[in-house]
Parts: sequence; structure tokens; C-alpha cells
Amino acid sequence: MTIPHLPARRARAGARIASCLAAALLAAPSAALAQRLADVDALVAPHVGSDTPGLAVLVAEDGVVRHLAGYGVADIESQEPVTPDTLFDLASVSKQMTALAAALLVEDGTLDPTAPVADVLTMLPALPEGASRAILLEDLVRHTSGLPDYLGDAPGLGFDETTTNGDVLAWVAGMPLDAEPGTVFAYSNTGYLVLGALVAAADGVESLDAVLHARVFEPLGMTSSASGYPRDEARRASGHAGTDGAFEASGWDTSVEGDGSIWTSLADLARYEAALAEGFAPGELLVSQGAFDDGERIADESGAGYGWGWSLYTDDFDRTVAAHGGSWYGTAAYYYRGLDTGVSVVVLANGEDLDAESLAWEIARALEE
Repeated sequence: MTIPHLPARRARAGARIASCLAAALLAAPSAALAQRLADVDALVAPHVGSDTPGLAVLVAEDGVVRHLAGYGVADIESQEPVTPDTLFDLASVSKQMTALAAALLVEDGTLDPTAPVADVLTMLPALPEGASRAILLEDLVRHTSGLPDYLGDAPGLGFDETTTNGDVLAWVAGMPLDAEPGTVFAYSNTGYLVLGALVAAADGVESLDAVLHARVFEPLGMTSSASGYPRDEARRASGHAGTDGAFEASGWDTSVEGDGSIWTSLADLARYEAALAEGFAPGELLVSQGAFDDGERIADESGAGYGWGWSLYTDDFDRTVAAHGGSWYGTAAYYYRGLDTGVSVVVLANGEDLDAESLAWEIARALEE
């Protein structure tokens, strides 16, 4: 298959990653990390069967897999165990893949981060009601678009499992903004849904899923990954809610994409993490710190900055961490990347009440300090 506009550097990186993953699994970790890997099982154990029926955990060092394991069950009724091939909903962790797709289009000149979104998505107003400037691609990835929340109080939308990206775009086109673009950080599912639609339209395809398959999943050998719905229902982790082992079924599949709903496996994310470490993506752009129009640094309520689909933190040792969490009906996920240490941790769960963020940071601290 010909990958449109795919630079030779990324094609080579994808081929190298796909062919070398098995060897990477056998590579020896650094001495310091090797001594601490046993801590992973101990940190995970209290949560399995209590906060979530099942868990999957990946640890990588400079893109090389050091720990890849499933815990507990993917389905309570069948008692099917979680494995590295079990499919989980990434929820909002999907946002960094949407941002990656946009960054790849920026890299090859298909998109301009400073261009108005309405230049491509012509159903949107060139100048939103009450705004003094247009919404830019940069606003969408940084959560500074000012767009209203389609998952909150969205009069006239009637969001349900049949709602499409087109339905939300039509709703957005008729709504006033919550804030002037470029002036306020407000975490926005709407912004990333619009970003997914923008990426698809700019690439001349029907969906974000098609862009991700052509530009990310297929080049990296991520054969189990898809945006929207799991590729293999038989490997799907059944979603649950509840704590202290009192679980009940929970799940809600939707028809929208961009802000969530990428389904993937731990094995595929090992390939993905290796790709990021190998320079498959324009990494400097993805973790670049954003700023408001007045030049002030973008920060969320905790003080974390924001890149392209990644929250940017400074840990207790002044090291930079890029991370993102996700939670939806029946799922919890967290992706941690220590940009200075090279240690990455991914936690996927089929229990929506697990604090995946705290667990991922606990594991990272145990391995890095």
C-alpha cells in the first residue's frame, strides 16, 4: 500500500520498529531498572479484582519493552485472562494519537497549525459568533478554541450512540463560543472531535480512522488498533464499574472519533512507544509547550502545561514528563512518558473506577528514582 506524503524517514522507522520488536523484548534493561522491575507486580496486585477486574501494564525504556503483562480477567463471566493482545478503549488517551495524525500532516505540509480551521471545514463559520479571530488548528490541539462542550449541556444536539462527527460539527456551527480563541485553557472533547474531522478532511478521506491506519497503524504493524470500534470483538475487554470487587457491567460505544474511542492492545502500544522513541513522529512539536495569544504559558488547573495531545509536567526532580489519562464507561487508561529518563509506563484497565493515573505515576517513580 502506498502511504500518501509519508516521508522516507518515517517509513524507515516504521519498518525498523516492526521488524525489531521481538529482539527488543529480549534486550537487557539498565542495571538500575532491572532491580526495580519486580516492584511493578507488587504495585499492581492490590488493584486487580478490587478496583478493576483486569489490568494491562507496559514499561519501556528508550522505546525498548522491559515489562509487558496482563493481570486479572478481561471478562468476569468467561474468566478470560487479560493478555498483551486484549483490546482496551483508550478513552481520552486517544487524543495524543489524533494530535499525532495532525502533526504528521503539518510535517508534510498538508496542514498549517496557524491556519483557520474553517478553511478546511467549510461548514464552520470563518469567524465564530462573538470572536475577534478565527479558530486555528493550534487552538484545537492546545484546548484553547473556546468551543462549547458537546458532552455537557448541549441544547439541540441530543447526543447518543448514533451521533456522528458530522452531527457535532453542524451543532458547533450554530453555537456561540464559551471563550475567545487563544485566551483560556478549557479541556475540550469538542475541540478534539473537530480536530479529528479536520485531519480526515485535509487528508481527503472519510474518517480519522482511515488517516491513522494509513499513516500510523499500518506502517508500525499495529494490526489490532482502530478508531471507533475494536477490530476483534472476541479480544475486547468487557467494561465494568465498581470498587472493592463489587463490579457491574459498564460500557458505551459511540460513533464519534477524535476525542476518544481508539481501541488497541498493549502489544500494539509497545510498537507505538518504540516508534515515538525512534523518531517516527515530529516529537519536538508534540511536546512543545503552548502559549496563549498574549504569550503567557498555557497551564491547566494543576499547573501542567499542554503540548499536542500531551499534558506536560515537571516532576519532583525537575524532569519533564509527557502524559495523558483517559476515562469512559467501563475503561480507564493512562500513558506516562519520562522525557528525560526514557522510562514510559502504560496502564490499561477494564474498570472505570481505577485511578490509572496514580498507578502509572507510582510505577514510574519506583523505576526512575
